[in-house]
Amino acid sequence: SCILSHPLTASNNLEKHIMYREPSPLLKRLFLPPKPPSLTLSPNYTWLLLCQEPPLPSIQEISQPEEKLAGLRFHPSTLTPSRLQLGESLTLKHLTTGIEAKVDLPPGSEGVRYVCFHPERDLFVFSSKLKGKPFFELYKCEFVSGHWETDKITALQNHRMNFIQGCPYQFTPDGSKLLIKVVPHNWPENPPSPPEVSTGPVIQFVGKDAKKAPGRTYQDLLKNSFDEEKLRYFMTTELLCVDVDKWTASAFKRTDGGKGTFPQSVGGKLIQKLQCSPSGRFLLVHLTTQLSYSVPLQRFGKDIQIWDLDSEQFVEVASLPVDDEIPLSHDACSRHPRAFHFHPCEDHTIIFVEAVDGGDPGNAAVDGERDVLYTQHVLIDDENENNTLNLGGKMKLVGLEWRFSDLEFCESGLGVVDSYRWKDRMERKWIFQHPNTSENGGSGIDASGSSKRLLWERTWEDRYTDPGEPLTRRGKRGQYFIVQPTPTSMYLKGAGASGCGDRPFLDILEFGSSNSIETRRLWRCAAPVEVKDEELDPTKEVGGVLPTERKDIYETLVVLMPDNDSVLISRESKTSPRNYYLTKLSDAGSEAQVTQFEHPQPDLLGITKELVRYQREDGVELTANMYLPPGYYGKPRPTLFWAYPREFKDSKAAGQVKSSKHKFVSASWASPVHWAARGWVIMDDFALPVVGEGDAHPNDTFIEQIVMGATAAVDYAKSRGVCDPNRCAGESTQIGFIMSDTNISRFHYVSVPSIQLEVIPTARS
Repeated sequence: SCILSHPLTASNNLEKHIMYREPSPLLKRLFLPPKPPSLTLSPNYTWLLLCQEPPLPSIQEISQPEEKLAGLRFHPSTLTPSRLQLGESLTLKHLTTGIEAKVDLPPGSEGVRYVCFHPERDLFVFSSKLKGKPFFELYKCEFVSGHWETDKITALQNHRMNFIQGCPYQFTPDGSKLLIKVVPHNWPENPPSPPEVSTGPVIQFVGKDAKKAPGRTYQDLLKNSFDEEKLRYFMTTELLCVDVDKWTASAFKRTDGGKGTFPQSVGGKLIQKLQCSPSGRFLLVHLTTQLSYSVPLQRFGKDIQIWDLDSEQFVEVASLPVDDEIPLSHDACSRHPRAFHFHPCEDHTIIFVEAVDGGDPGNAAVDGERDVLYTQHVLIDDENENNTLNLGGKMKLVGLEWRFSDLEFCESGLGVVDSYRWKDRMERKWIFQHPNTSENGGSGIDASGSSKRLLWERTWEDRYTDPGEPLTRRGKRGQYFIVQPTPTSMYLKGAGASGCGDRPFLDILEFGSSNSIETRRLWRCAAPVEVKDEELDPTKEVGGVLPTERKDIYETLVVLMPDNDSVLISRESKTSPRNYYLTKLSDAGSEAQVTQFEHPQPDLLGITKELVRYQREDGVELTANMYLPPGYYGKPRPTLFWAYPREFKDSKAAGQVKSSKHKFVSASWASPVHWAARGWVIMDDFALPVVGEGDAHPNDTFIEQIVMGATAAVDYAKSRGVCDPNRCAGESTQIGFIMSDTNISRFHYVSVPSIQLEVIPTARS
């Protein structure tokens, strides 16, 4: 939809300087109070860090100059992502004692960002922007003698940190070093200037082994050689190493006078990604080497290298060309090796994936497999005085019949790998034993690594039967592992979708028997008051027993503590904001409230929220969240319909209930809820499924199904007596523009004098 102000009628009005207008008192009350702080839990699960951010970005912030290069948008002066919001305050809260400590911002600070905790100590680092200047300083904050002390990290010296791709620093797994991406020593202060006149046509070359491939549409791509120059100028970095015990830059020898940066990065590199090995000695580095005008940065040509942090040695893992030949099919992928990362269970072994079918689902599978995961060991020749670095040969870890999706490990070495097939929305989850594990630990699979065991195969569209995902937690050497209470079990957490809405859960999955897999429920969000016993499945309740206590709340499991009994959960209701509680699986009565956030938008308290259900013309079940304004007394109101079409292969899955009606009712700039406070009826997230069952494709009947869905929503609201069908407005994004255009007969011009707004649905709003 587009929102139009009334046109100016007098020509002399155009000559006046028009100031920004003040919003209504209601909008000020809704959007200017502080929003709930962002939360970060320390790695030892002891401290909760609360960072308070401004409710909205300032005009000054959103008007800053912006560069748009290779799919990135960033501020060229501060080298930060566009519209980066800074924290206004930091507060630490001890989870068990409740002690709070406010961290004073550094003198002259405009705000803070990018908090990074030490893996073992009560210590974190953060960046502070100097007020009125385009520079950030780095600070550390450590718990010493019963209180938190903040100090500036002077090891940066005159180096500037580069935030364009996010947080530029990370601790090594043992916490002994802090690695920071910085602007190279002696780098020019000013970016390249645009050419005054064209220097020639833009020419793109086709590589020798290039293949034909359809092109996708991307935003903010490189366009010419000047864009290339700017990208290299802004993205080139060196890697600084800071000794955490002394907080000084490491004394690497350099010929250009620079200090503390790794020799492998001297002069600057286009560093895309960094990952430290579990041993803490090596870095897996992605370096951009080939630029492109047709794809964004992530698909540029790159070299994958291993850097030795104890020497100048490095070894090349792979040299990959620009990845611009991926077929359009959702089951397609790169034909080059991908997903490089360190194995969390080994000191310095890398894992990567190769599509043995060339990445094209139209090609035949090779020995029944499409993707194969391989490992390669980093080899150190200790007998050579130069400690020569090499890679061992690649070894097959596991093969997959479908496309690779994700890989996680348990500390025992047990691997869990996901694969998918898009064409019918199917997914599989497998377990396999690490090849170096001598025994299978009762998992029922061969320890050679060549075999795997299926945990489940299902369609991801069916939310009601979703078993959840393995719960992970930071383990030894700073790595994240799936949590196992026993060698033959693991925890699963999920959304718990059901006909009465989402009720998140925590399960134990038992896979010790080679013939069966069983789950046992340990915790679940409370059941709503209005739900009858016959609507609940006791096998999905804690202890296999229907809950006797009902509450109209929504709870989620945030983290399971290291004792595997204490849990941090969140809880909210329609009228109470999300707060956090510490409780125990073995004793729910031991609950302690951790946060006490108050309602930030009291004007929304009178709004009524309902989860409504209705049917499309062809019988497909649909749902929506309906919001009625405060003091609603039954008269039809102007109604705003807010939706986004979604594709499905199964009509039954399309009609399943999404989310929970017991979530906290709040308004943000990106949601329509605040219109309910101004007297409108809202049909939020009303279902617009586009179903293509069997061999049919959703887009075959896209327009017809969108019209049916919009018609059903309007007819339902009309039948409830809350909506005047002649005063409806529709809003959506991207593909939803088509929705607005095809439904323009359903969504009419709306002009409400008390609101002084005109809403017109168009395809180009």
